[in-house]
This record gives sequence, C-alpha cells and structure tokens, in this order.
Amino acid sequence: MSCTTIQVRTATQEDIRDIKRLLSFYYLDTEDIEDNLAECRVAVLDKRVVGCACLYFGDIVELRSIAVLPGMRNRGIGTELIRSVMNRAAELTDAVYLLTSSPAFFEKNGFKRLESEEKRIILEECAGCDKFDVCRQILMKFDIKPDS
Repeated sequence: MSCTTIQVRTATQEDIRDIKRLLSFYYLDTEDIEDNLAECRVAVLDKRVVGCACLYFGDIVELRSIAVLPGMRNRGIGTELIRSVMNRAAELTDAVYLLTSSPAFFEKNGFKRLESEEKRIILEECAGCDKFDVCRQILMKFDIKPDS
C-alpha cells in the first residue's frame, strides 16, 4: 500500500477514539459506536482514520455516522465508505435508509429521496417529534435488491 492509498476496513477498538472525534466534528451522535463497532467501516490513510460510516440494525437498516475529515473530502472516500457498508448490507437486507441534510451526495451514490411524511411511518423517532414540521433532515432509501 502506498502512502496515498486509502484503505477501507472494519473498525477496531483502537479506532473508537478517532471515530468519535471525527463524528463530533460534525456534531453527529457518538453514543452507540462501541456497541455497533462490527458494523462500522473506517477509511485509513497513512495509519490515520480519515473517514467512517456505520450501519445500524433495528426495524430498518440505517446508514449513519458517515463522515470524512474536511481536508480529505472530494477524493472519493465517502463513496468508498458507502460502497463498503452497502456490500455488508446486501448480505442482510433489501434496503438501507438514512436521514441527511446533504442529499445530493447520497443521490450520486444511488439513494432516492422519500416524501417527508414517510419519515413518520418509517422512523419511530420521527413519529412523535414536535419539530417534525421544521425538520430539514431528508429521508432517503437505497434499494439493494429492487426486483425483490
């Protein structure tokens, strides 16, 4: 591996601090990282975590905790992280959902926007949210097996 090659791999215990620091930079939730470490992927450059993405399993499968260091953006790292977690998701589900305020990036990676009202149906935390009418988070879906 050359010094400019990005490696995407499953996160380890040694990566937790770096993942939390990266997510905190974007004000993203860090609470469930330890419990969900096996479903987290990290992008590594020169032994340094430069990006992460995690799948969360509940009533639906969600892509969450996706982030790339600001100085490393626009290099395809986010796309590689999505590719890695979606390969894992394909083993387990037919669809992956996410909430985002940056839909253009995810649309480039195959996600489709859903109607706002679908958030109340699909995501339990949105059903009773008192900020639903002003929420800027967009629900998106990736159909892994669209013919099923």
